[in-house]
Amino acid sequence: MKAFALTTTDQPASLIDLPVPETAAGDVRVRIRAATVNGFDVHHATGMFTTMMPHILPTVIGRDFAGVVEAVGGRRTDVAVGDGSSASCHSRRRSTTAAFADLIVSADLIFETAASLGLAGIAALDAVDAVDPKSGDVVVVAGATGGVGSIAVQLATQRGATVVATAKAGAEEAFVRSLGASETVDYSAGDVAGQIRARYPAGIDALIDLVNRDQAASAIAALVRDGGRLATTQGTADAEGLATRTVRATNVVASPTPGKLASLAAPADSGDLLVHIQQSFALADIHAALAAFSAGTTGKIVVVA
Repeated sequence: MKAFALTTTDQPASLIDLPVPETAAGDVRVRIRAATVNGFDVHHATGMFTTMMPHILPTVIGRDFAGVVEAVGGRRTDVAVGDGSSASCHSRRRSTTAAFADLIVSADLIFETAASLGLAGIAALDAVDAVDPKSGDVVVVAGATGGVGSIAVQLATQRGATVVATAKAGAEEAFVRSLGASETVDYSAGDVAGQIRARYPAGIDALIDLVNRDQAASAIAALVRDGGRLATTQGTADAEGLATRTVRATNVVASPTPGKLASLAAPADSGDLLVHIQQSFALADIHAALAAFSAGTTGKIVVVA
């Protein structure tokens, strides 16, 4: 089978041939039809994480996928050959099981959602749950155009919040407004925090920050009013410091569960939750897919087999 994998700890991932994986008693083998690119995948492909977590080489890159069940190991009665399936690969074998390949073996298969709702959808859901927007709350989503942000804008809007989304004037602004954003802030004009403060001098109720680090993260966090809420996927929330203003701060680490994925799958199936696909690439063009993601996206980048 073809797979995009790390073969050494000192070289980036490459497209290689691997044997068809065996299907042990508790496993399911899936013929992958589509996978989506996440920020984790871009960094993983460089070999960045080989010193941070155990790796059994070769290590296939990728987390989120959708496909068709090709083989089922013994003891599995919840799935049959030919079933459609999708999952986010967060099994206990995370260093060897991944999505940028023709085939995958998964012991923890999740069937409730599509490939694009894996890491991005769960990160968005966890962030929105953390800030718990109520009707009338002003919620800023920084990084609103990406895979996580575009879903977070919709979820917060659906809970009654007035969403202020960061987006360039033009196509990006039109995109986030189509998702429900009431206002936009043009990040290309600079001083995003200053632009928001000019509109909301008394502060905002909640912040979902998907992009900012260092001083930019501190500046935008300062916009949250006393008693407000903040969630970030960048690991920058100073929970203790913000607590002195009774701001509840959460560093979000996406944690997929069947229940969370199911809560996203139903509205996605009905059309009430849009997962925007910016561009699709063949597996042979995986490097171009990673480059497209790194250049910035509106929605998701998909790799198809």
